[in-house]
Amino acid sequence: MENAILEQIKNEEADMFKLVEKMVNIDSGYDCPEGVSEVAHIIGNFLTKLDFKVEYLETANEPVQILATRPQVGKKKVMLMGHMDTVFPKGTAAVRPFHIEEGIAYGPGVMDMKSGIAIGLYTLKALIDNKWNDTDLTVFFVGDEEINHPKTNAIENFKKYGKGMDAVFNMEPGRADGEVVTGRKGLWRPKIKVEGIAAHSGNEPEKGASAIIELAYKSIDVTNLTDFTTGTTYNVGVFNGGRLANIIADEALAKLDVRFKTIEEADKAKENVKKILSKTYVPRTKTTLIDEGVIDYMPPFEETESGLKLYEFLRKEAKKLGQPPLGRLYVGGSSDAGYTTMVGAPTICSMGPKSVGAHSNNEYAYIESYVPRAQLLAMAIMHLEEM
Repeated sequence: MENAILEQIKNEEADMFKLVEKMVNIDSGYDCPEGVSEVAHIIGNFLTKLDFKVEYLETANEPVQILATRPQVGKKKVMLMGHMDTVFPKGTAAVRPFHIEEGIAYGPGVMDMKSGIAIGLYTLKALIDNKWNDTDLTVFFVGDEEINHPKTNAIENFKKYGKGMDAVFNMEPGRADGEVVTGRKGLWRPKIKVEGIAAHSGNEPEKGASAIIELAYKSIDVTNLTDFTTGTTYNVGVFNGGRLANIIADEALAKLDVRFKTIEEADKAKENVKKILSKTYVPRTKTTLIDEGVIDYMPPFEETESGLKLYEFLRKEAKKLGQPPLGRLYVGGSSDAGYTTMVGAPTICSMGPKSVGAHSNNEYAYIESYVPRAQLLAMAIMHLEEM
């Protein structure tokens, strides 16, 4: 059966690319929830034919989520996860549609992460077409990952459906050399607002209180919190304020990007920023922390003992297939893998193809990596009992 499954994946490569093309040529940014829905139904129709129970989880006026399950009582439980949305606005697919040139696939979302979705689906198809029934399978894709799930219950669902899994594979894009990701930093993006007192800078500067100067001092203090030994970094990425050069600025705003490796470090980072904001440099100014909760926060995808065990198992399966040594990375960018790890599920991220250029107009994926990645995923599912 194993050889038949691996051979089917190879033989269906062309069909896999047709599915990638179909999805990539559908706009599915946040401004196009109807496109997300169209992609979801393509996935749903595909999985329905494989005897999955498919549910479309709706939130009013927000992008849909898709949940597909194929229970096998008493068997190992595996979940494929990811997202259907892209960062590109409506109309992008028409301007630069999917195409392949010299072994490289291009198009909006081809890397992040519609190719990973197709790899996952054709892996499952090969397994089920060949009567593989020894794994309890769950597929869960969301439609608002790129904006961090501001209004849906996607976060709760990742935790709900991830809990109790023996292995979770996030189909985010693989790295340029094919590495998977075993850990990611979390992020917190609050805003700092300072209110001062306006005054004429020539006639009555003493009557003013500069919000810009207050924010400048605090921006330096926040940046100086960066600790490379723990991996916690603080960046003031946006800073603006004032109206005219001859007015003492009565308002200033900064946007921060804070990154951390653990939940514990995340909590410390928040307290550190709050301590700095509690201090006043310019009398009569007022500082406010604007923290919009889930919109501003993603948890770290922490490296865990069970997650690294899953990686070592995956590395051995790659070796069985004669693939190059499977590398692993810890990266600064966040993903939804953090949520399944939070509930104890061994998770591997970046099971999609070898790719380059996330979130750019020149993102691309290497076509020779699709079949090997799908075969590796199939091997992992088939031999999970050996982990």
